[in-house]
Amino acid sequence: MILRRAGIVLIALSLVLGLGAQTTCLAARAFVIGCTVPLTGQFGKVGQLLKESYGLWAEKVNDNGGIAGQNPVRLVFRDDQSSPKVSAMLVERLITQDKVDLLLGSYGSAQVMAAAAVAERHKVPYLSGGASADRLYQRHYKYFFGTLGKATEAVRGAVEVFTTVSPKPKTVAILGSNLPFAKLACQGFKKYAEKSGFKIIHYELFPVQLKDYDTILLKAKAKRPDLLLVGSRLEVAVRMVEAMQAIDFNPKAVAFSDGPLSPAFRQGLRAKADYVFTAGEWAPNLPFVGSVFGSAREFNDTFQKRLGRAPGSVEAASVAAAVAQQKAVEALGLRPGFGPAARIRLAEKLHRMELTTFYGPVRFDADGAIQKRPPVAMQVQKGRIVNVYPEDWAEKKPLYPMPAWKDR
Repeated sequence: MILRRAGIVLIALSLVLGLGAQTTCLAARAFVIGCTVPLTGQFGKVGQLLKESYGLWAEKVNDNGGIAGQNPVRLVFRDDQSSPKVSAMLVERLITQDKVDLLLGSYGSAQVMAAAAVAERHKVPYLSGGASADRLYQRHYKYFFGTLGKATEAVRGAVEVFTTVSPKPKTVAILGSNLPFAKLACQGFKKYAEKSGFKIIHYELFPVQLKDYDTILLKAKAKRPDLLLVGSRLEVAVRMVEAMQAIDFNPKAVAFSDGPLSPAFRQGLRAKADYVFTAGEWAPNLPFVGSVFGSAREFNDTFQKRLGRAPGSVEAASVAAAVAQQKAVEALGLRPGFGPAARIRLAEKLHRMELTTFYGPVRFDADGAIQKRPPVAMQVQKGRIVNVYPEDWAEKKPLYPMPAWKDR
């Protein structure tokens, strides 16, 4: 009888120990998060920045014990090669074969549009900080969320900043590549230039494959605009500045929708990058504080210490997207391996969530777009990006007008 009781005790003890080990295993199980990013192709440079930004967020979360202090994060990256078709295919694979728990978005409106369509079909939330084409929000998707402002709105600060300078400019030339984002940026430039009382004297879109920037700039130069506003990507912005110097085009200022915030812009152009304005979504001096990274300044400092460079708007917006999803998961008490019903609840939570982060308030409209944010303008001053608008938060005053090329 004693031996029998001892056996029962041993069996019970082994079951308890087994359950304890299983509980520990479950507690340590990681959230697997799938990320398609363009590591090669047209957007390969920016895609690498995006990958590093997601990695910084994951490190921060894991240093704090994981999501909700219990489950670590494991990122699975796939190179979409800057191709919408590949991006869609990879998201399908991440969901159906890799069985990831969560998704984070790619860079580029065309890639994100294709990938989000797949995520929507599978009812998996897809959060993006790397795309802003208005069309992303016109499909009435329930599972797509973007932390960058819509493209036509994102350039507002890069126009309104010129209402604060003296002498106030009067005329504007608008140029842009025919990429979806750049075209929409040009529409936004036009909208806010007219609202600001500027006269548009030249408006032209050009093929993204354009080789001869001199000719298109000479047409704008002949009309002697005070301002040149350009719908751009990094490569377009670099080539535009080089061509402006080559033909000695000297408007009072030039502003780009995208590009100058990338370190490659300033590294490639060096002193030629000075005085250039650009639209922004975020700056480290803005008065925002959140629970994961602290203040905007603290996020900036953490980013610089870890990656050796300052974060741009896309990096900040992408990290904010990851933080928003993290907080929604924590609020619902989800654990790795949750099923379709929980994904529906996660999307519903994201739609009604009100969150304050280092990036500012994150609240999504019914179409998945982030609610209106303050218009921001940045300028390159002595090789450094500084916030120059809005005036109440500006680090420095805008340098205007920019000196002629021959006087630099």
